[in-house]
Amino acid sequence: MQANVVFTPGFLPEYTYNDREQLKLEQRLSEAIATRGFICSVSGPSKSGKTVLCESVIGKDKMLLVTGGGISDESIFWQKVRKKLQLPLSRSISTQNTQSSQLTGKSEAGLQIPLLFNAKGGIDGSLSRGQSQGETNQYDGPDGTELLEFIGQNGYKLVVDDFHYIGKNVQQSLAEQFKEAARLGTVIVVVSVTHRSDDAIRANPDLRGRVSSIDIPYWENQELRVIADKGFPLLKLQPEPALIDRFVSESVSSPQLMQAICLQFCRDIGCNETQPIMAPVDLNQEQLGVLLRNTTSLANCKTAFDIIVTGPKPRGTERKIHYLNDGKSGDVYYVILKSLAYGDPVLTLSYANIKDRIESLVPNDPPRGVGIVQALQQMGKAVEEKLGEDRVLEWDDEKEFLNVPDPYFIYYLRWADW
Repeated sequence: MQANVVFTPGFLPEYTYNDREQLKLEQRLSEAIATRGFICSVSGPSKSGKTVLCESVIGKDKMLLVTGGGISDESIFWQKVRKKLQLPLSRSISTQNTQSSQLTGKSEAGLQIPLLFNAKGGIDGSLSRGQSQGETNQYDGPDGTELLEFIGQNGYKLVVDDFHYIGKNVQQSLAEQFKEAARLGTVIVVVSVTHRSDDAIRANPDLRGRVSSIDIPYWENQELRVIADKGFPLLKLQPEPALIDRFVSESVSSPQLMQAICLQFCRDIGCNETQPIMAPVDLNQEQLGVLLRNTTSLANCKTAFDIIVTGPKPRGTERKIHYLNDGKSGDVYYVILKSLAYGDPVLTLSYANIKDRIESLVPNDPPRGVGIVQALQQMGKAVEEKLGEDRVLEWDDEKEFLNVPDPYFIYYLRWADW
């Protein structure tokens, strides 16, 4: 058996899947999907297995997955849906005479959907003579409740991942159409991060009482450990318990990251497939450090890091340089990112926690008060304006808390070379 089949950070695990049975997540999602007229809302931390849960319950073949990233206009959403269904409004076939054909299919439901092989109805149009040289699909056409109803009639279940990234005005319009489509029998699941779990209801208060909510909590250490306990015996590997504990700690509550570390461990020790006999394995501190640094290739956040650490263009005087106790130096943005990498890996830090970490890292003349807060505000602004859907961190000015929705970013800060 191949190691990359046992440990799969990129898709639904077959051998190391943990359904977290005690939480009954699969049962609850199945029941929510079976409740006619309701929209299902699945929320949880980033990289916590929300989409994997949907795929496990619904099945890959019947799940129509559309991501919310980049949807600033409603027409973009419908284009994404039609593209997933491979339903272009028209197919233009160029010929030697530069003429083209237009084929349009008409289904019994009244949708004008071309070249839909399973739809009933006729195909109208004309085909020019000549040898075809290429073809282009245009994904425009029917949308709204009509298209959502078609999805349900053909046995698909719509899963809108990262619903919180969709523009507010678009959310409002979609929520209204989702409500009507759900009433007509289409299964719709919206997926979002925990602190944006009520976006669908806020977009349309009429949905209150029509949304079945499933919140996926952070993964506990013993739940992450199940991935190792299931996977390594299949490869006849027996890592030291303390080593697995370290893998769990560095995974920052993310099953995807745990899968990635376990897979990289196999690669680093040269175990690409099941060994002939059970083999105990341990790593010294140097080898462990190499492994954790190598895993950053599966958790690359360099673009986000470069934007945040650079900060806004200085006005007037250059920023003050601070000297860390490890011999390195940098401005307040550099120091704050170092503080996130310091100590135990966590995804939420108060201003007081950040300040304490900074003082531990910079023994003499560390950044203080207003300077730290202003830098945190600028970091949050840079993420929102320049990184779009890649929200690796969010600063809450009112609560004075820094949230890191993406555990991969914390991992990158801890183990990338910078």
